[in-house]
This record gives sequence, C-alpha cells and structure tokens, in this order.
Amino acid sequence: MFKLGLSVTACAILTACGGGGGGTPPADVTGRILVVSSGSTLAGASVAVGGTTFTTLTDGVFTLRGISSTAPSLTVTATGIKPLTLPLTGLKANSLNDLGDIYVLNATDTGTYTATASGQIVRSDTLAAVPGAKVKLSGQVTTADSTGHFAFTGLPVGLGTAIQPVGLVTATGFEDKPIQLDFPLVAPPPDNNLGQIQISPPVGGIPSGPFNIKGKISLTGQTDLSGTVVTLNDKATGNLIGTFTTLADGNYGFWVIAGHYTITATHTGPPAFTPKTADVVLVNINVPIVTNATL
Repeated sequence: MFKLGLSVTACAILTACGGGGGGTPPADVTGRILVVSSGSTLAGASVAVGGTTFTTLTDGVFTLRGISSTAPSLTVTATGIKPLTLPLTGLKANSLNDLGDIYVLNATDTGTYTATASGQIVRSDTLAAVPGAKVKLSGQVTTADSTGHFAFTGLPVGLGTAIQPVGLVTATGFEDKPIQLDFPLVAPPPDNNLGQIQISPPVGGIPSGPFNIKGKISLTGQTDLSGTVVTLNDKATGNLIGTFTTLADGNYGFWVIAGHYTITATHTGPPAFTPKTADVVLVNINVPIVTNATL
C-alpha cells in the first residue's frame, strides 16, 4: 500500500468531519453577484438558500455556510433587479463550493432568465473531446458528457461580453479556460451555440501545482523515475477522474474537489513493477494530501 502522509491540519479537519448526528451533511457556497448590463458588482443583494441569507457588500461577494448539501436552489433579490432563482447541482458536502460570477438583470431590462446555451469542450492540440470537464456559466455548474458536450438553461438574456469572462472551464490535466462570449445571449429560439471551447494541456511540461492530492512514485533500483502512470478514480463510482505520467523526478499531482478517491500507480517498464493502490480522503481542497509509493 501507499505510504499516506497527512498534514496535522488535514487530520484535524478529518476528525472534525467524522460522525455527525445524522441528517443531510452541510456544505458552504460562495460566489459573486454582478449586473448584466454594466458588468459591475452588486452591493446590497440578498442571497439565500433555505433559511440562510447573506447580504453582499460593494464587491458583490457572498458566502453561505452550513447549508444543506442537497439544497435545490439559491435565490438572489435586490432593489432594482429581477429576482433570480439559480439551480444548485452537485454540491459537495463539507466543502466550499465556488459558483463563480452570477449575473442578474436590471428590473428595467426587457429580457428574462430564459436563455439556453450549449457547446463542446475539446483539447486545443488535437480537438478531441474532453469528457468530464466542469463548466460554470453565470453561477450554474454542469459536467461535459462523454462527447464533451454541455448545455444550460435559465441563463439571463443579454449576458455576454467579449472583454469580460462570464464562466470557467476546468478539467484535470488542463489549464483553466475562462468563457468569454462574443455575442449577448438571446431568448429561445434559437439555442445559443457556443461552439467548441478549446482547453490546453499545461505548456512546457507538467507544472509543480497547485495540487491537493500529490506525491512521489519511486522505482526500486532506478534513478530515472519517469513513465509511471498514476490514475485517480472516484472511490464510490469507480469513474476515472484523471491520469498523470511521471517525469524523471517521479512526482505526480491532481487538483480535485473534496471526496473519496482511489490512486493506482502502474509502471509497465522495462523493467515492469507490481502496481500499487491506495484510498485517500480529501476533506478540504486547500489542505493537500501527500501520498508516496515505492514500486
């Protein structure tokens, strides 16, 4: 098995998160409220999930703590805007879920929250689809399907500017890609087709981070530690989250959301080594777990 190294802080958090007297586990949610027409942040907006409410200051940022991780929606209300009900999907319990920038309409705007948008996430080098990429657009979050496609409904009509990102694409092993719209979203029909959004592998080799599951794979009797394939899978579903092939230093790393994962290290050689696996629990995305192994 892997040698598992946890920081003292990580262990403390893990202990605190254990147990819990039943019920739905809590989650934290953060984001920023902006106005479509001006692109400016909105102060004095009331952001609520269930009975938990936060009033934004001049920066438009909110953080709601201890809400239900199965809460279906978030509401934004303020003087001078059209109220927004934003669906919440896939909240991670015991984690801070960042919704990014959420755009609202002025009360005088002719549009409503009825725009739809779709597209496909692809690699910039080969144009191959990137399944499993996380796509955020005006506070809504979805995951690209097996062909890299995604779709949203309930977006604000008129959203879009070529100079200000309105969303973000993230995927393990790729650079983050801000979403900038070249045209304002229109009410259906038609659907707003965003086309292919290209995301890039890291430039100039594998960067040193940021990673929150990381470590080093050593090879018995070898000084060149390159060529070990490290895979990260979701423990509950077995779904592949990402892969990493080590360079000469043997280091690997992933940046993922909090959860329970299985790490497998395989080196087919020559010479060949026996694979090793380990289960890890990432409680806090900002407290890395170090998992080393010698094959």
